[in-house]
Amino acid sequence: MVDFGDLDGGFEFFAVVTPEGKIPTFEDDMTLNDPSGWYTSPIGTLAHLSDYALVFSDLDDAQADFDHYRDSLPEGTTIRSFRVQVEEIGEHTSTDSIDEAVA
Repeated sequence: MVDFGDLDGGFEFFAVVTPEGKIPTFEDDMTLNDPSGWYTSPIGTLAHLSDYALVFSDLDDAQADFDHYRDSLPEGTTIRSFRVQVEEIGEHTSTDSIDEAVA
C-alpha cells in the first residue's frame, strides 16, 4: 500500500444558513429551490455540498452568493463558518464494508 503520510487535519468552510438551520440549495441554473427542499442533514463533504448548496471554501465567494440571493432568503439568514477536524479511524480496502473498516 502507498504511504500518503499523515492524512489527519482540518479545514474551514462557510455556509449560508437560515435561522432555522437550513442551507439553501439551488438548481443547475442557479435558481434557489423551494425552502422545503433546503439542506437540513448533517453537513457532508464540502465538495459534494458546494455542487448544489450555498457552501463555500472562500468567504468572498460566500459573501458574493449571499448578496446575490439576499432578497430570496429568509430574514436573519447569515453566513456561518465551520471547522471540520479530520481523523483517520481505520484502514479501508475496496473489499471491506465500512463497518469492517472501523471495527
